[in-house]
Amino acid sequence: MDVNTTYEPYAQEPEYIDANRALLETLPLESVHRVLDLACGTGLLSGLLLELKPDVVINGVDISRESLDIGRKDFLKKGLLAENKAALDKAAREGKGAVMMEEKSATELDFPDQHFDLAMIGNAIHLMPDKDQFLQGVYRVLKPGAPFAFNSVFFTGTFGEGTEAVYTEWMKEAVHCLNDMNEKRIKAGDGPIPRKRGKVGKAFDKDWRTPDQWADTLEKNGFAVVRNYKRPIPISQRGLELVGAYGGLAEVLMSGYPVDIASECLQRGVAPAFKKLGVTEITRYWLEVTAIKK
Repeated sequence: MDVNTTYEPYAQEPEYIDANRALLETLPLESVHRVLDLACGTGLLSGLLLELKPDVVINGVDISRESLDIGRKDFLKKGLLAENKAALDKAAREGKGAVMMEEKSATELDFPDQHFDLAMIGNAIHLMPDKDQFLQGVYRVLKPGAPFAFNSVFFTGTFGEGTEAVYTEWMKEAVHCLNDMNEKRIKAGDGPIPRKRGKVGKAFDKDWRTPDQWADTLEKNGFAVVRNYKRPIPISQRGLELVGAYGGLAEVLMSGYPVDIASECLQRGVAPAFKKLGVTEITRYWLEVTAIKK
């Protein structure tokens, strides 16, 4: 069974796209012209923002060349890709929408001071190794009074009440799948699945914070929080299967096992877990925070 272990399949699901669109729909966009999309990936937030406000120009930055290449091809097809700063500035002068995507770290911004009317980061702020350094960089490049918005499903309070049984059953089924694989390998004379202990995943080796802790962190770094909201988003069976296949999660939930095998077991464990508990979807909360630069 071939499993796509990237996050992209789930990022293309309607429920994921709708969750990100919902964040943007809460923002005051009337005076927004220049935007910074941090850890932009393939440009999902940028594309959604251009649907809401077609005349914005966006600088997208990400460290994944693969994701950026996918995004560039998509925006090129739409006639929205700015190949360089001159092209982006030209679009800004003409009141046309455009996106420039660069391979840069979100924690090492080289843009001028007070350059942007809006900064945003979609479901990635939890990956920033130094939250204070990151926020100080965002603060510097924003104009006074400009908003900074983010969402995340990696925070304390993300799991919906009553969903614990589903996650527990899901893990049991994933372990059953792993045991079945082991038995088949041993019978075939291949030996058990190798495991290296002590490994953790990227999304889980950073500190998860509560909504109030995020507010405190923002305030400490010069922002005034104007919105702090937990949005309930349903995850379908298919959605959780795609989440389970994500290698960054698999290497945590089934730590030490080869990522492709762990991903396959987590993906295959969803259907029997849902069936056993008689559910078709579960609720997970997305944290949405908007703050303005003081």
